[in-house]
Amino acid sequence: MSSLAMREEWRNKIVAWRDSGLSIAAWCRENAEGYHRFLYWRDRLKVPDRAVPQVGQFVELSLAAPPISLECNGIHIHVSSGFDTGLLEDILVVLKRV
Repeated sequence: MSSLAMREEWRNKIVAWRDSGLSIAAWCRENAEGYHRFLYWRDRLKVPDRAVPQVGQFVELSLAAPPISLECNGIHIHVSSGFDTGLLEDILVVLKRV
């Protein structure tokens, strides 16, 4: 196998590992590859790991909306973000009748 073909093969293996979400050791076990050989090629080809942000880059964080708690006459309702508003309306109509 030519050097260029070998480099391309290992670049594809490294990308497959990165996309798998597995640790290097787990990926090597599942794909019958040597752990140290994998590390050699990863370091030699310098394929960046997209999952790890580079130093000095911002990482976007999203905060989930806190749940809402309603209480009336001993009845507790806890509502999380993304709740079904129609269902809540139906529940409140039934509770008004009680």
